[in-house]
Amino acid sequence: AFQATKVVRESNTAIPEGHWMWADSAYPLEPWCISPFKRPRGGNLSRNQSVYNRYLSKVRVWIEHAFAALKGRFQSLRELRLKIWNKEDLYIAIYWVECCLVLHNMIIRFEE
Repeated sequence: AFQATKVVRESNTAIPEGHWMWADSAYPLEPWCISPFKRPRGGNLSRNQSVYNRYLSKVRVWIEHAFAALKGRFQSLRELRLKIWNKEDLYIAIYWVECCLVLHNMIIRFEE
């Protein structure tokens, strides 16, 4: 399924030059897609690879906490009950999430 996405098919235009994305170990390693190191069969990771994987794991936890905070503040994000039948429906779902992100950031800023 990942190979059929626009990100893969059009990685040159979908991801700006000098940018990349983190993914979990199920995704292939590409110049623009960085995933954790996998332990070689019958071997071990180097110390640097283990440190990198540990750091990446911490970043993933931060991301999961951010998702939890958003879902806690905006209950509609827990289970977005929108049927996506066409491109317009997809855009409505995207706008819904974007609005929640904007409001979330505004709340954080105003609370400071």
